[in-house]
Amino acid sequence: MAQTIQMTNEQLHALIEAVRASAVSAAGSAAAANESATSKTKGSFSNCDNRFGGARNHDEVEEFITNIVTYKEVEGISDENALKSISLLFYGIASTWWQGVRKEAKTWNDAIGLIREHFSPSKPAYQVYMELFEKKQDDSVAIDTFVVEKRALLAQLPEGRHDEETELDFIYGLLNIKYRKHIPRTSIQTFRDLLDQGRIIEHNNQEDEAASKGPLRGARRVERCTYCNFRGHTFENCRKRRQAPNEGNEE
Repeated sequence: MAQTIQMTNEQLHALIEAVRASAVSAAGSAAAANESATSKTKGSFSNCDNRFGGARNHDEVEEFITNIVTYKEVEGISDENALKSISLLFYGIASTWWQGVRKEAKTWNDAIGLIREHFSPSKPAYQVYMELFEKKQDDSVAIDTFVVEKRALLAQLPEGRHDEETELDFIYGLLNIKYRKHIPRTSIQTFRDLLDQGRIIEHNNQEDEAASKGPLRGARRVERCTYCNFRGHTFENCRKRRQAPNEGNEE
């Protein structure tokens, strides 16, 4: 037979408080465990998707460095943990290379410097200038693409070598004539000005090309005679062809 337990208000209140305290303690322990697990992955590059295989290409190297530096800052990874886990980002020849030089990297900045030094050494200024002026803009290259590529080259020069006005002079002289004849040098003060006006020219040229392609699709085609080369009739009903034998017989 079940027994009935009677509790005073004080006892009931104490029981409720005990249950509540137990629940809060359990939730706190779970949160702490979850935070601990998160901090272990957050404090390293284990979840970073960027990888580097050792390509000796300036653009690829700089893109890789920019991505991992940004990831490190966003995730709040310390310099010490970043240096310890950077090996997770290498594969192929880059992984082999890191095994040989990792002792030289005493700090995070040392590691970044070693990557640049080995896979993307700074070009001497004269070589940058040679590549810059080596090729002018082809007629088929969009102005955005051309300007971006040339500015990327200029960025490899020592910092502060040229101001924006001088760089504009360099690149303006390399533009295709179809841009320079419509964009006076005095009308642009920044690269934004140049790109804005260049895009307008490209848009207008596209419209001109579309208009010069002839009749619109679906328009009636005007036939041309293969005998007299005039339009409006065919070889079969060409009067000049029919008259030719008669004229020959009369002669």
